[in-house]
Amino acid sequence: MKCQIISVDGRSSREQLEQDATGISRLLSLRGLSSDSRVILKSANSYLFIAALFGLCHHAVSLVVVDPQIGLDELLHIHGETEADLLITDIDPQLPGLETILLSELADSLSVTRRMEIQSPQETLSLDAWCARRDALILYSSGTTGKPKGIVKSGQLFMDNIVHSIRAMGYQSSDCMLPVVPYSHFYGISLIFSWWLTACSLIVCNPQNLRSVITNITRERATIVDANPSAYYTMLRMLARKPRQLEALQNAPVRMWCVGGSPLTRDLEEKFDALFHKPLLNGYGLSELGNVTLGTVGNPHGCGAPLPGIEVRVLDNQGNPLPDQEIGEVWIQTPGCMEGYLDRPDLTAAAIINGWFRTGDMGFTDNGNLHVVGRTGKTVNRMGYLVSPAYIESRISLLGCRSCVIALEDELKGSLLITFVEDEAVLTLAELRREMNQILPTYMYPDLLIPLPGFPLNRNGKVDRLELEQLAITKTTERSVRKSAETLV
Repeated sequence: MKCQIISVDGRSSREQLEQDATGISRLLSLRGLSSDSRVILKSANSYLFIAALFGLCHHAVSLVVVDPQIGLDELLHIHGETEADLLITDIDPQLPGLETILLSELADSLSVTRRMEIQSPQETLSLDAWCARRDALILYSSGTTGKPKGIVKSGQLFMDNIVHSIRAMGYQSSDCMLPVVPYSHFYGISLIFSWWLTACSLIVCNPQNLRSVITNITRERATIVDANPSAYYTMLRMLARKPRQLEALQNAPVRMWCVGGSPLTRDLEEKFDALFHKPLLNGYGLSELGNVTLGTVGNPHGCGAPLPGIEVRVLDNQGNPLPDQEIGEVWIQTPGCMEGYLDRPDLTAAAIINGWFRTGDMGFTDNGNLHVVGRTGKTVNRMGYLVSPAYIESRISLLGCRSCVIALEDELKGSLLITFVEDEAVLTLAELRREMNQILPTYMYPDLLIPLPGFPLNRNGKVDRLELEQLAITKTTERSVRKSAETLV
């Protein structure tokens, strides 16, 4: 298959993309932007995002990529913290003091240049100078566990990690990649660079429009699909009502269905395999570290084995290494580790200890493969026992149910456990309660078991635990009021 980008704007060759990227770099030079500059790129998935991304890398600026859904206050905070010289975006925030160029303006200028057949010196897209920067890429955490942090990445270490990932996954120039993830997050941006280095084809899609995604998989004959678990859950629900689309997708030439961004639960894994007779290839990585482990066609177990040069440890609460199959906190040592959190040496020192990065994720190892079950969150006191909500969720997933456990402080028990389950579960609530009695000790049994038609998602496509925590507080309060009223009666 010829290397091309397929988007709502049409089809563009790799050569056209590189011409547009170097053209954007020249336009920025005319506006006085130097290679010493720092630029914020904020846009939804599009061909122009990719062209601007590579244009800025060719220009060798320090590149700050942010989620297009962030609010104006957060954008201003990032602008002030990074001291960026320019914002390139698809929607003008109309903020005074923030120099802005719209992607549409760049597109118009490139179009005029083509129509007038203005000849410019032949220029080859090069990322060498950008790779030499220690602050080549700055990504911002989602803020789901606190205030968003700027993660500073070395260009060369970032690219080295992408090269190792390509080799591990076995991407080929004949592939057609379809990432169902925002390009502004590490998962998405790593796939964009993987596409460029592999010189295969790329389908640009809107991750929010899964109907269009399904159509593109079959029509454009995608061979590699990447999405987060929530997207796959939604896709399976849609296909359950569309047998013809399901059959078309089952016969599509996809050779690798890949998943990442949050833990893969057992029920999703089994449902997908039953329908497509192919595994979901799970991967694990963080913005701070890059890709860490990758499940592959040859090794589809858990999140796969570590990439070259990366070491994984699973430790208990006292920092002691745990043997295979025992769940603890995941620590990573990798040459691809971030330079640090932007202007936060205190946070950097707390996260990187003796060269090891504390991920805050719970998991276990098994025959060289990493399995991640969820965030550590707060290990809570429950009736005198230390309990991990992530562990409870992993146990419930064995019953074919997707769950989210929220712990709330309680004077009597130490913690209340509020467990949300998606109501598409194969078991009724009564059956689920009985089964949970068999796999969970009494002190882990939920105080409230609440069905939901679907979990709320944050802008990263992950389960929004903050929203569920508010719902847990509301439901717990309602129960207390109801019990008080019954006592009075």
